[in-house]
Amino acid sequence: MAENNNPSESEEQRDQRFRDEFEVGGKDRQLSDEEQLEQLGSYIDAHYPLPDFTPPWAGGDGNPDAADRYIAHLPDRTTHTAMIMLGSGLDHSMPGVAFIGGVSVDNAPEIGAAIFRPSQPTGRWAVSFHSGGWWRGSGDALEMQWRPEVAAAAELSGTTIVDLDYPLAPGHTLPQINDAVAKAVGYARHHNATSITGWGYSSGAALAALNASLFDALILTFPDLGSVEKLPEEIRADVEIADPQSWPKALVQIALQDEIATRPVGIEGQENIEIKEYVARHRISTPKIAREKITDVAEFLKNQ
Repeated sequence: MAENNNPSESEEQRDQRFRDEFEVGGKDRQLSDEEQLEQLGSYIDAHYPLPDFTPPWAGGDGNPDAADRYIAHLPDRTTHTAMIMLGSGLDHSMPGVAFIGGVSVDNAPEIGAAIFRPSQPTGRWAVSFHSGGWWRGSGDALEMQWRPEVAAAAELSGTTIVDLDYPLAPGHTLPQINDAVAKAVGYARHHNATSITGWGYSSGAALAALNASLFDALILTFPDLGSVEKLPEEIRADVEIADPQSWPKALVQIALQDEIATRPVGIEGQENIEIKEYVARHRISTPKIAREKITDVAEFLKNQ
């Protein structure tokens, strides 16, 4: 018998309501984006323990392998977890699977980069920068997590993207890392780029912002701009991020449940800055949100 939550409801009415509400297998209810993220994140947290991401200058052992392996496996683990926790009726493809198309990849060892060429190039170029807290993010993490998203954005937008495997701290200083960025931008200009956008994720977004003056536009994905101030003085030197008001046209993507990066100061109300928010953690989002994030990157690139 259905529970009587309405004292004025007759027994016959209660029986009818019970029949109307009853469904074999329970109630079919679509989880909100927030609920989907909670289910996904709780499963990943429980089954794939987070390794130590502490940089060497903050007490870490300096070996990036465990952290990079975790990041490298995250796309596949996200898809697998989404199928278990969110059901088989949803599209669980990640951007590097859903949007890869006919993109091709060439190596440019002279600048330490891979060049992602879309099947229908427009003449627009971008230079992209992986995450990693300035000390990791190369190797498997680069190839399995970041570059599939770069390939997807290139194909969706028609933009040729130079993905820079930039030199890392503590073996290199920010001025030295910035020199590598300038060489990558010069490479794009040498190849007659009609525009050049700087795009980075997390600390890679901070690297793009540090070099804002080199670009015609910026895309900062879940930017950890505060990571610059946390660097030791001997690595940071006198390098600072310019005021957002001086940036070129920019898209700033914010993870609403970001547990790593704080919201950048000074981006609100700026005419040159478009802000988009996502139901996501810094490293974890549902496949749907991951695709939305890259689709927005591609749409911004199309308009440069």
